Amino acid sequence: MPTLVTRFVLSGIKEEVSPARRMVVDKVRAWGVRLDGETTDAIRLFLVSELVTNAVLHGVGPVTVELCHQPGSLVIGVFDSSEAMPEVDHPALGAEGGRGLGLVGFLAVRSG
Repeated sequence: MPTLVTRFVLSGIKEEVSPARRMVVDKVRAWGVRLDGETTDAIRLFLVSELVTNAVLHGVGPVTVELCHQPGSLVIGVFDSSEAMPEVDHPALGAEGGRGLGLVGFLAVRSG
């Protein structure tokens, strides 16, 4: 099976995060990929939400979401116009934020 690829561009505002979650899951399902509830939640809530939110809050300009699928593999890429690379934060124990990219890394490693 060939690699399936799609991209969509967001203007880079926080109101687009929720629609981006739906668009990604809908596209993956349209490709015929079977998603259980846990995988759907991981894609929607941890990966897409975190990556798009980071790009909107800390990036520059429009945000591009790219999906690449081949059997056994789904790659989700989120790009903005900033030249700075995202940095994993090391928040204090009681901090409310700063753990998102660490969670994304964990999920990526866990899922292969």
